[in-house]
Amino acid sequence: MKLWLDDTRDPVRCGRIGWTWVKTADEAIALLATGQVRKASLDHDLSIAATLGNPAADERTGYTVVCWMEQNNMWPPEGVETHSMNPVGRRRMIDVIARHY
Repeated sequence: MKLWLDDTRDPVRCGRIGWTWVKTADEAIALLATGQVRKASLDHDLSIAATLGNPAADERTGYTVVCWMEQNNMWPPEGVETHSMNPVGRRRMIDVIARHY
């Protein structure tokens, strides 16, 4: 399966037809844990508040997901990409991803 993590953007509208859409970090981690995810595209901010620059202190993000992948060595064989508009969050995610691929 191909995993699309984003709280608002529909993968079909972004050209990702057939991708499995999840809206939370926990949903993404649960699917990754099955070992069936071949490729993933991740957003960083997963709430309206975070998108507006006001995330909750304990908010789980796309960064949470890539850190989980690193800690558990659960990397999709076809790769992980980011589609986040948050430049700082995106960079943090890319740094973790680059250590693996």
